[in-house]
Amino acid sequence: MRIVIELVNVAKIYGRGAADEVRALNGVSLKIHAGEFVTIRGSSGSGKSTLMNILGCLDRPTEGNYYLDGDNVQRLNKTALALLRNRKLGFVFQGFNLLKRMTAIENVEMPLVYSGLSPARRRAKALRMLDLVGLSNRAFHMPNQMSGGQQQRAAIARALVNDPQILFADEPTGNLDSKTGQEILTEFERLNRELGQTIVMVTHDAAVAERAPRQITVCDGLIANDYRRGPDAAGVTAQFPPLYSSAS
Repeated sequence: MRIVIELVNVAKIYGRGAADEVRALNGVSLKIHAGEFVTIRGSSGSGKSTLMNILGCLDRPTEGNYYLDGDNVQRLNKTALALLRNRKLGFVFQGFNLLKRMTAIENVEMPLVYSGLSPARRRAKALRMLDLVGLSNRAFHMPNQMSGGQQQRAAIARALVNDPQILFADEPTGNLDSKTGQEILTEFERLNRELGQTIVMVTHDAAVAERAPRQITVCDGLIANDYRRGPDAAGVTAQFPPLYSSAS
């Protein structure tokens, strides 16, 4: 499997001097392969959100290197970085982030506006994505006419419409009830299993994290545990002693 994400000794430092310096990440090294479903878990202040922002090219490391599908992100200017992000990454957020005055299908079409596709082809592709997540029957509903779970499915369809190499999900079940949250997690599992979609999901919830075959725990700006289920379980790594054993 090819490596799509590689961090090499990445640090993120906030503050302008030694007195107020905060190291949100402190020498993180990590590899994620195409087709993996990975969760990143950590408490508030652990560094997981900073790590997610760097992985999603929403922020840059202060130190170290980030290679996204072989491209050194550190060497890209803002325009090139934005193009890389739009071409290779999809995002799903806790708050859905649907435009309230647009229908589900119009929301899904939005990332295709500058794709060069004709309006008819944009509409057809958006409808395929809605069908993929089981929402084609809500294509012309406004967000306020859909349940939370339906809105999140529309957000997933929007994230997939540009055929991203990597799908990032930031607390995607955080605004959902437990039953609907489980359904959304099942949808992510299906996309990974059936389409081979690479998924990186951030969560604070242990039960959510444990749904993924690979579970990374972040603490104090370091990877505390990197646990894989199944045949790759021997590949556990940690930057300091694990917070819990792989059997827990």
